[in-house]
Amino acid sequence: MKKRIILLLLIVCCLLKSSVLAQVNMDYEVSKFNFVQTGKNYIHNNESLNNMFEKLYLQKVDKNKVINIIHIGDSHLQADFITSVIRTTLQAEFGNAGRGLIVPLKVARTNEPFNFVSSSPVIWQSKRCVFPKQSLPIGIGGVTISNDMDHSSLNIKTFDAPQLSYTFNKLKFFYLKDDSSYDFIFKDSLGNDFNVTTSQSKDQYPNSEIINLPYLTHQVSIEAKKTNDRQSHAVIFGISLENNNSGILYHTIGVNGARFKHYTQALYFSEQTKALEPDLIILSLGTNEANDANYNDDEFYGDIHSLYVKLRNRNPQAVFLLTTPADSYYQKIKSNPRMASVASTIICFATENNIAYWDLQDATGGKNSAHYWKQNKLLGQDGVHYTSGGYTLQGNLFCKAFLNAYNTYVSNRPK
Repeated sequence: MKKRIILLLLIVCCLLKSSVLAQVNMDYEVSKFNFVQTGKNYIHNNESLNNMFEKLYLQKVDKNKVINIIHIGDSHLQADFITSVIRTTLQAEFGNAGRGLIVPLKVARTNEPFNFVSSSPVIWQSKRCVFPKQSLPIGIGGVTISNDMDHSSLNIKTFDAPQLSYTFNKLKFFYLKDDSSYDFIFKDSLGNDFNVTTSQSKDQYPNSEIINLPYLTHQVSIEAKKTNDRQSHAVIFGISLENNNSGILYHTIGVNGARFKHYTQALYFSEQTKALEPDLIILSLGTNEANDANYNDDEFYGDIHSLYVKLRNRNPQAVFLLTTPADSYYQKIKSNPRMASVASTIICFATENNIAYWDLQDATGGKNSAHYWKQNKLLGQDGVHYTSGGYTLQGNLFCKAFLNAYNTYVSNRPK
């Protein structure tokens, strides 16, 4: 009888352990691409992510936590191909707390992710962080839109992912909250008012406001309204779409042409990351630096350091993960000779500061591997941007590396 009880307890313990391990034994279809180095696909310095892994573990057990991840990058992220794979994979594993941060990029007249659409009946002024000398301030999204027309409106609609709903009933609205700012009225698809925010609205974080909606919806309209003579503009930085459930909020911030220094120079960017209360911040930059003929390792190292310190000071509770960019061409005709230097500088910074890093460049084939990706129709004609299939493959590689690191933590977690 005693032996049977012990055996039963062992079975229960095994079941409990497997329930908190992530399921990563899926076919990522990488075996047919022999240039992909799966043996090099892992998170380095993964012990620095233990606080994050503990939060994920507790969410698997208790299902009562919201875990915020901010992923900052360039054009590789703006279209959300690689990050949508990561978002949906992690949310399927740890819970779906909403679509997360979106920026009305189509209204800003640039390319937009496929999983939401922004529209407006009027033209808005816009600015990307890569143009620091332009007059508009830059906030959380890296792209700002502005309008001085009374009753100008902005429409947002989300689309579901397979088995994941991206309806929302809570907004974190990021806007320039000064005495000259218009009020904003939030309406449903039938034109009914949800809520109103003004420059006098109080929130614990500057230039942001939490808006609670009475029910879940895929769509919201935001109307700027002038209510006094001092008001002259509507300036919007971004909107986090949430559903009040526990799980992952995966916030993608990507801007075409962006470099580390552009986010450092952005007036409100680092400050507004606090309002997303990040548990993990991922930095995926370096491609645009590598395309600069005047690239310098020491200057690049300094740019990484400046953004990291600024974000760390605003978010002392967050852990960080750096990624190297995959290989690419220079001027479409030859492998970029600076890509390896960019990767080694990122790795050097991460190692010297005990930060976790994922060497995407190494995992995808290393130096001059862009040739093989292009040969297999995984890299676009410009030799820099990958196809949707290429980004999907990279997203799957990240998920496998990240979840394997999480499983290692759970397996060795003190009981």
